[in-house]
Amino acid sequence: MPFFSYLDEYSDITDITFRDRKRFASLDKFSHQILRGKSSLSVSQREIIAAYVSGLNECNFCQGIHTEVAKNFGIDERLIVDLITNIDQADVSPEFLQLLKYIKKLTLSPSKIVEEDAQAVFAAGWSEKGLQDAICVGALFNFYNRLLDGHGIKGDKNMYELGAVHLTKRGYSVPWFIRYIRKFIRESRVKKLKG
Repeated sequence: MPFFSYLDEYSDITDITFRDRKRFASLDKFSHQILRGKSSLSVSQREIIAAYVSGLNECNFCQGIHTEVAKNFGIDERLIVDLITNIDQADVSPEFLQLLKYIKKLTLSPSKIVEEDAQAVFAAGWSEKGLQDAICVGALFNFYNRLLDGHGIKGDKNMYELGAVHLTKRGYSVPWFIRYIRKFIRESRVKKLKG
């Protein structure tokens, strides 16, 4: 059960971010730009990174929902599990593997990142922009993982699948009028989860 009085077993990240638009509106725009904006990383690669970082951090909610989003973009969910359990055995290209190894080190021991780590990514064929795009996705999900786990939101398979449908179709942007329909969105989500 979540730790805050305004959250319950049906809560997801929107129950945090929609509650305080002044604080979180710019984060929604930033997230959409990082995850759906122009990038040398495909949308599916960015969703793999989101799920992978979340798995490394053991954030059930973010790993669950972003594994589902990655699935919706054609990625086998087993890949995420393989990356987390044994990255060297995962079925990804050598180039992407090198980028993911950088992200793993950045997530688990960020102060130990050195120039040689970046040079290995560049030697694998990635540009500075490509590495920066991956760093932004990794950093964003380290933040989101702490946000969700800090509030005690864990979710379940039904929540992950439902949320993934929205993120796959609409991405991460939130309309300006959300404050007027926030209650309706929550009621609709809870009804679907109970149904």
